[in-house]
Amino acid sequence: MIRIALCDDQLPFLELEKGIIERHLTQKTVEFKCDIYISGEALLTQGEDISKYDLFILDYEMDGLTGFETAREIYGLYPNARIAFATNYYDFTREGYKYNAVRYLVKQEETFSAELIECIDFILRTEPPKTILLELSDGSLEVAIDDIVYIKSEKHYIEYFVKEKESTFYIRRCSLDDALIELPNYFIRVHQRYIINLKNSVQLRRYEVIIRKSGEETTKIPIARNRFDDVNRKFCLIKGEIG
Repeated sequence: MIRIALCDDQLPFLELEKGIIERHLTQKTVEFKCDIYISGEALLTQGEDISKYDLFILDYEMDGLTGFETAREIYGLYPNARIAFATNYYDFTREGYKYNAVRYLVKQEETFSAELIECIDFILRTEPPKTILLELSDGSLEVAIDDIVYIKSEKHYIEYFVKEKESTFYIRRCSLDDALIELPNYFIRVHQRYIINLKNSVQLRRYEVIIRKSGEETTKIPIARNRFDDVNRKFCLIKGEIG
């Protein structure tokens, strides 16, 4: 799944841009979600959930927040965001190079469609890794990210419970915060001691989540009271995307 946010104050151009992307990814049989926003302000209403997007394509000049101003706000919420700019101009000011854009796309050129497709293909080639290398006390181990069911903190160590292998969980010396940074946005900190993988969560109750361990076997993970509203929102959002 690749998730793309398009932001431009011209609706006809947004529809053109979205159509090019949809046709290309459908032809490549890539699962995708492409959302459009008519302003930077509208995009930023996503708040921290903005991290669900793999690519942002922002209009360089928009009414209200400009593309650069919107990019600055996105990076504040999501430092690892990948952003491309679409513009009517060849000449960018020096300000444009502060934002480490993956691509600059010129709207008026006949080559725009080809350049947009190349940008999408670049993101597909550089999608986040599907495995993670755990540095353990007795060596290192490569684990499929989606096989991680949940992570539990035990003093200065954390325990990774892996699908089909819960009886032989893996122990690593690091913090839960450091572990979470390495993982996709469908992993959520639900408690001082727990991170869960929403792909393996089957039910959310008041102050606990039911996790599928393997087959029909499940386990209950507590949710801290002060985290419940945020967990509930992300559970509904992400389960809707991956379901």
